[in-house]
Amino acid sequence: MEALRKRFLTIYETKFFSIAPPNEIVELYNELKAYLKVVDPALSQTDYMSLMHMLFDLCIYNGKDIEAQVIYKTLEDRFGDNSPYLHVMQATMMQVNENDVTAEKYLQELLDRVLEYDTDILDYLLVSKKLLSIRKRSLSREKYISELLNLSEKFPLDGETWTALATEYLEAGQLDRAAFCLEEVLCIAPFNYICFAQLGEVLYYKALRDKKGKKDVLQDSLNNFLRSVELSETYLKGWAFVAKITGILDGKKALHSLAKKKLEEINQNSDSHDHMIAKIILDKL
Repeated sequence: MEALRKRFLTIYETKFFSIAPPNEIVELYNELKAYLKVVDPALSQTDYMSLMHMLFDLCIYNGKDIEAQVIYKTLEDRFGDNSPYLHVMQATMMQVNENDVTAEKYLQELLDRVLEYDTDILDYLLVSKKLLSIRKRSLSREKYISELLNLSEKFPLDGETWTALATEYLEAGQLDRAAFCLEEVLCIAPFNYICFAQLGEVLYYKALRDKKGKKDVLQDSLNNFLRSVELSETYLKGWAFVAKITGILDGKKALHSLAKKKLEEINQNSDSHDHMIAKIILDKL
């Protein structure tokens, strides 16, 4: 139960599901739904609400709008409608049933009339992030990054904001800034295997692009990928990059063989999607 709980909370913190392929979203939805049906005594109420929020979002991504509405009503009956997570869910339902403008107006009014003067920091943070996500499409990258930086100054311990910043910097080719943001995430969540892999990937691209100190940067990249698979032994992306990098660096034959062995195990024992990806990677090694 502990391993499952940590895995789901890590995925929630990084919002990995928002960029995952459709088959992984379906798989995660089924796994999370099954987990939440079993009472985990070590799951705090805050973490429970976080995972219910993720299940709600997964319902939306999977086109299960009615089920999402049921989750919202169930939580509303249990906790009342004045809850940080329910405010965000309500805005999402407005997006689905009405439009972004209605949701944006609702969230802005919450900020202006209530949350700006309230003491609920979590509510202010969640509503601010949701409002910014809605407005993102109308903002330039520079303005969006500026808004994220403002949030990070107000809430320096919010890993999701740092992760979003890292994504924007990576897409803009600002690899050093992307790496810095991911290091901030790891200071907050030192067991986040997805973030270790993301940092390893950024450093890998930096080594390929900059050439200067390539071997040292590749070694740093490898170290982060090794930490990711230490935390999650069947993490396909982590082992794929371990195999790739150990094929470039000298003196890494044992690690290269281990990575290939792990990829072969994933190829034989995983679902159809991971099986297919692992096979493609092995064919290219």
